[in-house]
Amino acid sequence: MKSIKVVITMDVEPTTATTHPTATGPANWELGERAVRGYAKIAASYGFPVTFFIHPEAALAQARMFDKLRSQGACLGLHIHAWKYSMWRHDGQRYMAHYGGLSENEQRMLLAEAGALWQEALGEWPQYFRPGTFSANDAIFRVLNDMGFRGGSCSAPGRMMPEMQAVWTGTEPDPHRAHASFRQLPGSLDFVNMPLSADFSVSLEGRIGRRMHPDPRPDTDWETQYGVSYESIAKNIVNQVMDRAPSVPVINVVSHNHYDYCEPTDATCGRLNRSLAAIIAACESAGIKPIGATLSDVVDEALRVPINEPTFVCEGNIMEKAGAVGVLGR
Repeated sequence: MKSIKVVITMDVEPTTATTHPTATGPANWELGERAVRGYAKIAASYGFPVTFFIHPEAALAQARMFDKLRSQGACLGLHIHAWKYSMWRHDGQRYMAHYGGLSENEQRMLLAEAGALWQEALGEWPQYFRPGTFSANDAIFRVLNDMGFRGGSCSAPGRMMPEMQAVWTGTEPDPHRAHASFRQLPGSLDFVNMPLSADFSVSLEGRIGRRMHPDPRPDTDWETQYGVSYESIAKNIVNQVMDRAPSVPVINVVSHNHYDYCEPTDATCGRLNRSLAAIIAACESAGIKPIGATLSDVVDEALRVPINEPTFVCEGNIMEKAGAVGVLGR
């Protein structure tokens, strides 16, 4: 492995006035625009384009900005928090759930309407998708594939947030074709999932049974809250990707549009610079070239990889393959 793709992403949320005062998101569209433009400018200064996952309300309100960013090389996709979107609806129907709490039919109905609004704003059906909070169930990839999406960033490996239906323990950590029936495994769909990058050497315990690994996002002050530096996160992620040697090596970074990335003295702005500098330094230290890419680039490359869906194994040879004696799972 001589290079690694660095994919910088942002979840573009609706304003709190549009959804609910307790929801995360910019206080107004002006702050949201400053976040988006500043984020893109900082990423570009390191040679990285940005992939924006845009909630339908933001696509409608800020279409001109995103159309211009797309013309400059940004990749655009659809972002959905089912409960945030439902509070915006005018017909009285409600999806009061996280995305992973929706049935397969509800997912299809929600994506059909949200995708149509996104298309109305930005002129084409969205090809890429990310669910809010990485919330998902086993229908997600089958539905997305059927509805014409090419790829997404739908998983956060190691995340354990059952109350948000965001459980990704043991999932595939690198870009892969998704599985039609089991979200944790690679499969043979013509839909590529690009997981969020995470440092698997550190496991963080939270309230009500939550668990997660640190990742390169600037949103969280990892050092102050957990004693983990961006430099160690970046170094560990690079080393772990090298050890796994995936067909499509990627570092996937996430942030959100309620931080003032146009203000250099803003703490989150400073953490973004530190995180991106740490990623570049870790790659160079490992002798790997960091290459700026979008989700579209990752999807194109992953779809060229020969399909290698896991084969069925029966109970009697599971432990045998692991080099142990006995049978697991009785």
